[in-house]
Amino acid sequence: MAPSVLSALAVVLAAASSAAALSVHRRPDGRGIICRRSPTSPLASSASASSSTLLNLGPLDDLSDYGQGRQTSELDSLISKRDQIRQQKIANTKPDDDTPVVAEEMSEEDIAALFAKKKAREGEAVGAGDGGNEEGDDGTAAGGAAGLDVDDLFSKDYVPDFKTRRSGASNRGLSRGDGSAPPDGEEGEDGEDVPLFVDWLKDYDDENELHVPNRLGFSAVDWGNEKAGFASGKLKKKDRKEGKFNKADLRKAYEKLQQNGISFVETSESNPLAEAFLQKFIAECEHGSNDKGALVASTFPNPWKHALKTRSLPRRGATALAAAAEQDCDRMGISSMTLYQVQNPWYYLGGTTALAEGMLDVISDDHSRYVGCVDVGVSKLVKLQRRLGADGEFVATNQFEFSLTNRKSMGTIEACRKLGITPVCTNVLDGGLATGKYTSTNPTGGEVSKGEGDMGPYPVRKLEKLDALFKVQNGLIDKVNRRIGDRLMKYESGQAPKINRDITTTQIAINYVRAKGAVPLLPVNNVKMANELLGCLGWDLTEEDVEEIDKACKSCGV
Repeated sequence: MAPSVLSALAVVLAAASSAAALSVHRRPDGRGIICRRSPTSPLASSASASSSTLLNLGPLDDLSDYGQGRQTSELDSLISKRDQIRQQKIANTKPDDDTPVVAEEMSEEDIAALFAKKKAREGEAVGAGDGGNEEGDDGTAAGGAAGLDVDDLFSKDYVPDFKTRRSGASNRGLSRGDGSAPPDGEEGEDGEDVPLFVDWLKDYDDENELHVPNRLGFSAVDWGNEKAGFASGKLKKKDRKEGKFNKADLRKAYEKLQQNGISFVETSESNPLAEAFLQKFIAECEHGSNDKGALVASTFPNPWKHALKTRSLPRRGATALAAAAEQDCDRMGISSMTLYQVQNPWYYLGGTTALAEGMLDVISDDHSRYVGCVDVGVSKLVKLQRRLGADGEFVATNQFEFSLTNRKSMGTIEACRKLGITPVCTNVLDGGLATGKYTSTNPTGGEVSKGEGDMGPYPVRKLEKLDALFKVQNGLIDKVNRRIGDRLMKYESGQAPKINRDITTTQIAINYVRAKGAVPLLPVNNVKMANELLGCLGWDLTEEDVEEIDKACKSCGV
């Protein structure tokens, strides 16, 4: 037998033998391998002695040089695959020592207790003039996020309050959209303007320095994804009814949103095709009165998932973030992004300090004006906010899932707002469940059944549990439409702003997330989806509306 072939086989068998406690030896005559099982092997009986197994590979000496070379090549391939499997298993193993806080484990009561502030001490005066302390929601003094202290935070004696550098403006009083005042007679008992329509193009009181116009954004997550319905060629009406879209649809949707006040768009280096589309749209599309252009956000993906996808070593150290951000800018043809987000890395090689330094480098190198996080737990947010605050910067956003029918992250929203971080929520429609389209009496959502036994995408029992919520959601349509109609009647003919008066349950679900103080981020692939999002502009749910929805959610166990 060729020595090279025999040696290669011995390597493979030696690697496999560790689990079965085997020892591998070459036969004296060189024509085979002897495998001996140790008495301590879990596969061997405790009463049996060590046994030997002869692996006769046959007379391979007569093989040609080509045959021997092929045998060696195949064995090398097996060894390489074995090593790849081991590396992937190691890279895909989540460390135990840096597991982020799971939002589901924190109830609203836990968050309230976490950020509770002791009542004002007896006899303590509250500053009321310039230079005095600002007051939090509970009427107590609040500190700035730049001086954030972890120990103080978790001692339940600290309520951070981010001090914005913007000249804050209230969202009260609208407008017709041209800056003119609301009609006469719209003042309250104390002379204060009563909100007419919500003009989110202005700064709003609870934002940090990062201003997201209209508090709405759209995602390019599905752009170029054939599994999501993208097609490269022309489409027929039948194709579009099935949810397919092409480059022309993306362009029209992008242009319409940018021209009508929704300019915040999110992408990721994980989807290079989406970045390529954005590069073309940013350069070629008309942005209307939006003279600042698109507010682009991209994401630094989880380094371990990125390593598996690209079959490379995981990114590490502070320099990795700035390098990735620079490449993102180059792919999209822009000099700088508005926001660069870091997805929860589980455990970042270099630690939280390297992660924070990398985020600061992204800003100092002018690759992005703001930095944020994706799916990062509260405790790590506190550490990052403290570290960035020491250099005069801050964590601007934290992105996570939240919707009308999935409110497990409500505590995270409250925590982010206390930390001066803008919550950005994805999966706002919970895969379609939160739209109110599917109910126990209409499980297919009005769509034609796909065949016998088709009862829609959700179990009827699950829909029955949500009937009370869907009823409230549907009832709010008439309530909001009447409220908008009553306000519009106060304008003179031709002077009323253009406000959507055909509210849908989907738009109720979107504006519920916005009413909670978060920025809804929805995938938009065509003009129809763009119109659905634009229909959320100019109106908002009242506190009474939100309380009604909250009660229905609790009664349904959501």
